[in-house]
Amino acid sequence: MAVNPMQRRARNSFLIGFLVALIIMALVVLLLLYRIKSLNEAKEALESKQSEVYVAATDLKSGDEVTMASFKRETVQTTMDQTQIISSTDFEFIDEETGELIEKYAEDGTPIEKKLIMKVSVPANSIVTKDMVSEEEEQTTNDQRIQEFNMIILPSELRNGDYIDIRVRFPRGEDYIVVAKKKVIKCNTDTIWIKLSEEEILSLGNAIVEAYTAEGTKLYATTYSEPGLQDAAIPTYAVSEDVLSLINSNPNISTEAREGLWQRYNEQGQSEQRVSHINSALSPFEEDRSASVETGIEQEITSLQTSRESFVEALDGTGEVGDTTY
Repeated sequence: MAVNPMQRRARNSFLIGFLVALIIMALVVLLLLYRIKSLNEAKEALESKQSEVYVAATDLKSGDEVTMASFKRETVQTTMDQTQIISSTDFEFIDEETGELIEKYAEDGTPIEKKLIMKVSVPANSIVTKDMVSEEEEQTTNDQRIQEFNMIILPSELRNGDYIDIRVRFPRGEDYIVVAKKKVIKCNTDTIWIKLSEEEILSLGNAIVEAYTAEGTKLYATTYSEPGLQDAAIPTYAVSEDVLSLINSNPNISTEAREGLWQRYNEQGQSEQRVSHINSALSPFEEDRSASVETGIEQEITSLQTSRESFVEALDGTGEVGDTTY
C-alpha cells in the first residue's frame, strides 16, 4: 500500500523526535546517576572524617582543673589524629612501672578522680587535645590547709579560680615572692582563700608581720596571665632566723620541703639578703612593731578596694566571685 509522502515525512519526523527524546532522557539519567554517585562519594568522604570524640562540655579557661566530667561525647568531623585527642584513659591513674590501672580512694572511701590542668582556654564543644592539658601541678600533701587572708592587697579584677603569687615590697623598693602560683579557691572584696603547705603558712605569716612592722611595706597579690602555660615562680623571700628555725624543727613540714627551703637559701644567698636588706629595712621600726603602713599605702588599698567592690557587685551571682563549693 502506497504511503503518502506527507505521511512518510510526518512518520520520519516523529521517529527522529522520539529518538532524540530517548537520547536526551538517557543523557539526563546518566547525568543524574553520575550526580548521585558523586553525592554518595562525598557523603562517604565526610562520614570517613566523622569520629566520636570527647569535647569540652562548657567553656574552659587556662588553668582550670578538669576531670572526665568536664567533657562529653560528640560526633564531629575532623581529620585530626585520634591518638592526639583527649580520652578517658588520660584520667586514669597508671602505675608507671607496671602500666596497670590504679584505683585511688579518699579517707572516707570515695573514689578520687584524676584532675588535669588546662594549658589554654577553649570554648564549649571544642575538641581538646592531649597537648592542651597537663598533670595537676599541685599534689595534695598532708600538711596542706585552706587559709583565709584579708590583709593582702588584691588585684581589682581577681576572680575565683585565678592563680596568684603573693609578694612583699619593702619601703626602699626590695620586692620578693613569698608564695608562688596559688589557686584562689574563693574570693570576695578583700579576702581570699588559698591552699598552703605548713612551710608556706609560716613564710607568709612572717611576711605579714613584717609588712605591718615597717611603714610603707606592701603585701600584695599578682595574677598569672596564662596559668596553664606558665610555670610557678621560685619564692625569693627570706624568712627571719626565728621562723627559719621553727621551719627546721616543725614536724609537720616534710623533709623534702625543708631541704628545698635550705637549697633556696644557699642558691639565692638569702641569708645575706635577710641581713643586708630585709633586716635593715625593718630596723628603724623595731621599737614599735605595731606601726601601721604609711598613708600612701592606705590610700592605695582604699582605691583598690573601691574598684574591687564595683567589680564584685557586677559579677554577683555569676559564680566568678563570692561563695562557691571547694
